[in-house]
Amino acid sequence: MKSNKPNIYFIDSSALITVNRFYPSKVFPDLWKHMEELFKHKKMFSHEMVYDEIIPSSGAKDEIGKLIAKYKSSFYPITNKQGQLALQILANFPRLIDARAKKDEADPWIISLVIEKMEEESLFGKDSDFVVVSAESEKSDTKIPAACKHFKVRHMNLFQFFEDNGWEFSVSKRP
Repeated sequence: MKSNKPNIYFIDSSALITVNRFYPSKVFPDLWKHMEELFKHKKMFSHEMVYDEIIPSSGAKDEIGKLIAKYKSSFYPITNKQGQLALQILANFPRLIDARAKKDEADPWIISLVIEKMEEESLFGKDSDFVVVSAESEKSDTKIPAACKHFKVRHMNLFQFFEDNGWEFSVSKRP
C-alpha cells in the first residue's frame, strides 16, 4: 500500500552500478536528469560507504562517479548509532557482506543509516517515508531486501523506484 507521504530515497551501490552499466546517459538521458534532480532537491541520499564503493581512489571516474561526486554532501558519514545498528544487522544477516572482501562493504551501513534517520525523523519532519533502493535480488534471504524486511525498512528495486517517481521512458530516434 502506497503512502501519501513523499519518499526520501537512500540509494545503494548496486542500484547506482546497475544504472551506470545498463542505462547509460547517452541512451537514457532523462533517467540521469531525473536522478540528478532527486539529489539536487534533497530527495535522494546515500552513505559515504556507498560513495567509496563507487568513486575510485585514483584514476578517472566513470559516468556514475562523476554524477555522485557533484553531490558528495548527500552521502552521510558513519555515526556511532549506525555502528551499533550495523552490528545488529550483521548479527542477523552475516552473509550481507563478504568477510573476505578487501574493502569495507556498504550494505549494512545503508540500512543502518535509514534506521537511524527513521528514528530521528525530525531531520525531514514526520511527513516523509524513508526507502532503500537497491538492485539486489528480493528472492535472496541474505541480501538488502531481506534485511530491510526484517528491520521494517521499506525497500524498492530500480523498477519500483522508477514507477514510484512516475518516470516513463520512451524510445525516440535522434535526428
